[in-house]
Amino acid sequence: MEKIAIITDSCSDLKEEYRKENNIFVLPIQISCDGKTYRDGIDISSKEIYQLQKEHMLKTSSPVGQELFSLLESLKVNGYSHVIGIFLSAGISGTSNQMRLFCQSQEDLVCHIIDSKSASVGLGIIAIELAHYCQKGVTFEQAISYGEKLVEENYAYFSIDDLGFLQKGGRIGKASAFLGTTLKIKPILSFEKENGEIYVPSKVRGNKKVKSKLVELIEKHLEDHPHQKFTLAIADGNNLEERNELEKMLKEKFPTFEYIIDGHVGAALSCYLGSGLLGVAIQFI
Repeated sequence: MEKIAIITDSCSDLKEEYRKENNIFVLPIQISCDGKTYRDGIDISSKEIYQLQKEHMLKTSSPVGQELFSLLESLKVNGYSHVIGIFLSAGISGTSNQMRLFCQSQEDLVCHIIDSKSASVGLGIIAIELAHYCQKGVTFEQAISYGEKLVEENYAYFSIDDLGFLQKGGRIGKASAFLGTTLKIKPILSFEKENGEIYVPSKVRGNKKVKSKLVELIEKHLEDHPHQKFTLAIADGNNLEERNELEKMLKEKFPTFEYIIDGHVGAALSCYLGSGLLGVAIQFI
């Protein structure tokens, strides 16, 4: 019988309770600052990033080979025969490609990498739902097919206070048109389905309208998927009060969700998103 492991990276922003409950393995993204390297969520937190990025240029890189090698060896020892890796969108990160190359060298594990075309809890909820599916005893090929379906029916939206960090990090993609725009206009960012790049599907005038716009965007997807089961996810970056208000709005507006997860944006993504993020994702299942 095939025993399938689900691996993701720390940009999934999955809380420890979600990891343990769903048996998901998480590799930490590396963060570099002034010649020092830190592991996302282990050696450094998002709050520390907010302070550092005021004066320092921060860089991130994929999980180092030794950590991945150690994890794969541990999976073998624990009887896993197959691995599905689902990482930060390839449109803004090289992690998926690096993991794909590394996994090709494995002889005792059958590995497959899926491009999430998402980030933060948008990525995290794909990993959780895929783990749920694998727990049913499906085949490896069935799990891959379902994972790809989840990606196509996953929609994440987020608003941030400062696009400058994305620009400096070279991750801004098609959102670059908003650089230099008056601060009164606030873009809502998302990921293209074609290549996973960041783009701007909507915008609002002023912070007060962000939550309503996020709810409206989710509602449009529900209108396009009538009677289909769905889950929700909420993320914030040092923006807990707004996050709690958004959660209340979502629960009142869409009470038929299967479950809802929440997460705080971790150190790695905070390097590019800064403080003040508010985000939501919907996953059709």
